[in-house]
Amino acid sequence: MCHNVSVKRIAIFGGTFNPVHTEHVKTAISAIDELKLDKIFIVPTFLPPHKNVLPAKSADRINMLKIAFKGVEKAEISDFELLNEGKSYSYITAEHFKSLYQGAEIFMLVGGDMLKDFKTWKNPERILKAAKIVVCRREGYEFDVKAEREYFSDVFGKDFTVLNYVGKTVSSTEIRTYLAFGIKPQGIDSEVFAYIKENGVYAPDLYQRYISERLPEKRIIHTANVIVCALKKAKELKLDYEKVRIAATLHDCAKYDDYKAYADFTLPSDVPPPVVHAFLGAFVAEKVLGVTDKEILDAIRYHTSGKAEMSTLSKLIFVADMIEKGRNYVGVEELRAEYEKDFESCFRLCLKEEVAHLINKKEYIYAETLNAYDYYVKDQRS
Repeated sequence: MCHNVSVKRIAIFGGTFNPVHTEHVKTAISAIDELKLDKIFIVPTFLPPHKNVLPAKSADRINMLKIAFKGVEKAEISDFELLNEGKSYSYITAEHFKSLYQGAEIFMLVGGDMLKDFKTWKNPERILKAAKIVVCRREGYEFDVKAEREYFSDVFGKDFTVLNYVGKTVSSTEIRTYLAFGIKPQGIDSEVFAYIKENGVYAPDLYQRYISERLPEKRIIHTANVIVCALKKAKELKLDYEKVRIAATLHDCAKYDDYKAYADFTLPSDVPPPVVHAFLGAFVAEKVLGVTDKEILDAIRYHTSGKAEMSTLSKLIFVADMIEKGRNYVGVEELRAEYEKDFESCFRLCLKEEVAHLINKKEYIYAETLNAYDYYVKDQRS
């Protein structure tokens, strides 16, 4: 069935929208203006082919989109992919709207990062037969437009359009992490946030609830930032996503506890006061929260001091704790830059920074920290 023939220019804006954020809305408005659209369809996927994180319930994502886009006159929320269930493929969606609006010019919005992988999508030729590709750029992600145009021309005999608007980088992982702790993240509309809280869309798990109930907001935000920082490297370091998430979530779980209140806990000798919470945290994670994974427990136990022969997970939590985005000491930007380039080098630099900081403050340096320094920095082994 062909729809309104007066609608001549249509865009399809697909995505997980888990959850919808302000940059999604700004991108859609920019597309309406730049492409002179009659209508833009916001199409949440049921299950994206390229992502492993299960999204929020379909009904909640639809409701959040309706709230976020209620002031955008030419935007319409479509449940086409949600109703089809299964993995969502762009060629099916493009052909669906092409059949509904015969004779209309169809545009499909894609991110610059997706453009590079477009050749791996299912039936890319069918997408290009039904729709014209429009690339949405964002800060921090550069791609060679000329090279991609040449590739598109050589492989598909097609071109693409690039929106002038450059969106701010928004981390959905960061947003969901903040939401699970009940904290309003940047980039989430106030009404959308109210809906999320009221309906428990991103409800906390056992560990997140424990942290939320025991730590002050400032420390909860630090914990959330450590989680986001660590998860950013999990795939590259071939680490289990959930193990990274749990270790990062619980690394400060005993930060404000008195170890003497735990009758079964024995503090090793010579542990300085700033390190006590890490050892106690591993105890609480195991005995109170039921964590049995030795790697996770070790990552919590040594996230402050380090030690010789650390697992990659332990190194990651040690580093993330030092360089998460809330830290603002002199030299942290250099450490963050190294984190992007070379993780092992960043880890060694973090150890050097830790020891230099303790020496500068004339504080006692724990034996395990010196062991780590000797093992990784002096000997340059990893």
